[in-house]
Amino acid sequence: MRGRVHRMGAVAGALMTLLAAQPAAHGAAAESGADDASLLYLSSGDWQRQSAPRKVALAADFMRIFCTDQTMSAASLANCLDRDKADGALFERAIACVSAR
Repeated sequence: MRGRVHRMGAVAGALMTLLAAQPAAHGAAAESGADDASLLYLSSGDWQRQSAPRKVALAADFMRIFCTDQTMSAASLANCLDRDKADGALFERAIACVSAR
């Protein structure tokens, strides 16, 4: 029992460290202009400012994380997001593009 409590404490400590570091890391990346973003955090304007290879990389990352059935290529998703000028969060638009496939 004691070992189990110790492991749970270690896991909780590691998670708290990750959660505490994540906002700081995200803020530092935004300040430095680094392209560490994901579709989850990009606005439509941010998406439009990305280079074509970066858009495909972001789309591939989205597909890897959020799509179990990857029948749509990352390039097709990037093209769909470029064509789709609907209002709404980019993440929601990406889900709609993948779902319409």
